[in-house]
Amino acid sequence: MSDETAPLPERVAAQLDAAPAPAPPTRRRGRIALVVALVVLALLVVAAVVADVAARAAIRGEIADRTRALLELDPEHPVDVELAGASVLWQAVTGRFERVDIDAGEIATGGLQGRLAVTATGIPTDLSQPAERVEATFRVAESDLPAIASALSSLEIEDVVLEGDEVRFRSALDVLGIPLEFAVGLRPEAVDGALAFTPSTLSLNGDELDLEEFAGQFGGILGDGVLATQSVCVAESLPRDLVLEAVTVEGDELVVRLGADDAVLEGDGFTERGTCPAG
Repeated sequence: MSDETAPLPERVAAQLDAAPAPAPPTRRRGRIALVVALVVLALLVVAAVVADVAARAAIRGEIADRTRALLELDPEHPVDVELAGASVLWQAVTGRFERVDIDAGEIATGGLQGRLAVTATGIPTDLSQPAERVEATFRVAESDLPAIASALSSLEIEDVVLEGDEVRFRSALDVLGIPLEFAVGLRPEAVDGALAFTPSTLSLNGDELDLEEFAGQFGGILGDGVLATQSVCVAESLPRDLVLEAVTVEGDELVVRLGADDAVLEGDGFTERGTCPAG
């Protein structure tokens, strides 16, 4: 007898026999438990991310406030802070932050106006312990250099520009009734913690001269007005432990680099400013 001609009860029984058996209750419970575990894990990840974002924001705000206080900036002065590393919470657990980058924007120091950026690496959560390294870069635009013209020479300076690796200024001087126009090139460098400008090239009335030869012939007449090294102290506006390490001309900027190894950020060397020599 075929399935189609079999009585109805027999056909229903056959279909029930052919249907797959329901999954055992234990397998169903296992799947539910796995789904619940995945949901809980996802929630924990989200909570950790939210907590890390909040912690990062709080630390950035604290560093920005400390920077404003140290540099005596206006409370509203924009200070941008970035923390490197995937998780600040994990870095806090390990007791040390990888790297902090601070952009303090435009500030004034030693008569110079420029942009200050600071990078600290290996910063301990206990700030009474030393950080591995702190570096500061102060960039002065060519247009801001006339502000220190009086520190470059005792002569009256007409303009200040950056050319090659020099800071150059023009001036005029009357010697024995003869008008002389000078163009002096100064090489910037770090000398004993100060920003020094040493004459390296000289032109007189448009003609290039040998500096040493000119000094030998006219140094006594001109005095120190043209030929002497001049310096600018920036220590009074920066933490005491930051040491002036290098000064270079880069394009249309004068770049001043400072640094400190094993710097204690809550020590006197970073909570107090440096001093400049008297006179």
